[in-house]
Amino acid sequence: RNIGQNFHSNGNESGTFNFTRGATAVREVINSGNPIASFLLEQVGSASSTFRTVSSWYARADAFIWHVGDTYKVTPKLTLNYGLRWDMFRPTAEKYDRLSFFDPLGPNPAAGGRPGRLAFAGDQYGAASFGKRRPEETFKKGYSPRLGIAYAVNDRMVIRTGYGIFYTQAFYPGWGGGMNLDGFNADASFSSTQGGLVPALILSQGLPQNFARPPFIDPGYRNGRSTLYRPFDANRLSYSQQWNLTIERQVGKDLVVSGAYVGNKGTRLPSYLAPLNALDPKLLSMGNKLFDEFQPDQAVLNGVSQPYTGWAQQMKNAGCSPSVAQALLPYPQFCSRLNGLNGNAGNSTYHSFQAKVEKRFSQGMYLLGSYTHSKLLTSSGHVDESVNGGASVVSGVISPFERSRNKSLAADDVPQVLSVTFVYDLPFGRGKRYLSGNGAADLLLGGWSVASITRASSGTPLFFRSSQCNVPSQFAAACIPALVPGKNPFNADKGSFDPGSGQPLFNKDAFEPVSAFNFYYGAGPRVSNLREYNFRISERVKFQVRGEFFNLFNLHNFTNQSVWTQFDKAFVTDLSSPNFGKWNGAVSAPRNIQVGARLEF
Repeated sequence: RNIGQNFHSNGNESGTFNFTRGATAVREVINSGNPIASFLLEQVGSASSTFRTVSSWYARADAFIWHVGDTYKVTPKLTLNYGLRWDMFRPTAEKYDRLSFFDPLGPNPAAGGRPGRLAFAGDQYGAASFGKRRPEETFKKGYSPRLGIAYAVNDRMVIRTGYGIFYTQAFYPGWGGGMNLDGFNADASFSSTQGGLVPALILSQGLPQNFARPPFIDPGYRNGRSTLYRPFDANRLSYSQQWNLTIERQVGKDLVVSGAYVGNKGTRLPSYLAPLNALDPKLLSMGNKLFDEFQPDQAVLNGVSQPYTGWAQQMKNAGCSPSVAQALLPYPQFCSRLNGLNGNAGNSTYHSFQAKVEKRFSQGMYLLGSYTHSKLLTSSGHVDESVNGGASVVSGVISPFERSRNKSLAADDVPQVLSVTFVYDLPFGRGKRYLSGNGAADLLLGGWSVASITRASSGTPLFFRSSQCNVPSQFAAACIPALVPGKNPFNADKGSFDPGSGQPLFNKDAFEPVSAFNFYYGAGPRVSNLREYNFRISERVKFQVRGEFFNLFNLHNFTNQSVWTQFDKAFVTDLSSPNFGKWNGAVSAPRNIQVGARLEF
């Protein structure tokens, strides 16, 4: 299978020009000048333009997959289903090798020859070439066996079990397909001087020409900034191992009950757990010295040497603070964590007991009930989350030097779920038990049915952060408060808590600003009922009255149900917020009753 995605961009090539009051202002007169006057006089306050050598680029990847399988009936009671699948996804390349990325091993001449450079795909870029079309090594061992066994104990009881390995495809979060054009295109910006009194340029004279134009085929081009990082081993595909054991038995004529154990282990899941450019927490003992900045001519500061000659000035020119913390990084020439775009250091485990009772449709009634008791632990969180360590972030907040601490309850773990579906055709009217021969009664009472879907579940876990976090960003960690032993984290009883009172649910004094992820909050069931009435006017005309009751008992989950903010919670969990522990207004939908009618003919 060939996979391709074409990109085209020509934005801002004509430039963006801003006019301010400064160019027509009178010196030392506050608020003098006028932007319209500056425009009429062509006095540009600031301007920017994008210069491209590549405006169209083409992501290309391919996949090779084969599968064999069979079903074999060993005996009349024993059946085997088995198979083997192989997956290979070759990572994305650019059709003409117009691609750049971070190479952690290649020497960077602009960083004193230190490892870590901007590399260019293929071999057409001289010393800046990577030598290969893509940074990842292609993973070729994606073998995934599957086995299923079914055994009929008798004509009323069946035992089923199975095991399988399932690989995912190569994953690139976001919309870019793993593409990066650093060095091929560049932005140029121009600003006024002397507090805006001297314009950046005169509009009719065009942009100044005192700047370098791309391409910049230079291993040090992104020094002091960031670039795309695609880890060499990131094509080792994520996979899950799944296993189950189910016992199903028919009781009586139309009742079936079953119980099952279902397990799952995810390995090498997409994650932000292993940034390449982070400091060991042991260095926190240096305290405020980590924030001190080198001067360009300062060789040593607080016992730490400049990583290479000219480093401090290079950082300042790029807008990166030349701090002691920055100097101590494994790649001090890059001002970012260097998170792998398709890094997959995460893992998960899931165990559950699942029970089901089904009464097959008879005498106008159908019933299906299911119950699941489960636990989901994971270290990966959600790969599309931000990794800035803020108060609403789940993933990428634990130091990569303490990765074992990442394994915790999943943010969407729901340990208990009960679901009941019930359908009942009322026994009145034509063909029913009662009033079958009464035309008027059939017209008024026949065709009624009642259906109900009831779901009750536990709540999802809560997580706590402190946005006031006096830790340099180079440690790639957030401040996570822990529960103080012996103290009650709740200010009020969860069952009687009134969210409209304005009082916090959580006790702020029960937390300390250290790392932990300990709580989740229970929630009530959500109930949906449906009632439908079919009223026959003739053989070809039908009148339908429909009533729907959603959340009939008006019970709620305190949760944010938005797809885009699935990890946001209904309570403020930022310990540094004055509203800590208070309800923020997020809640599941209230009771909703709908009535409708329809005429069919």
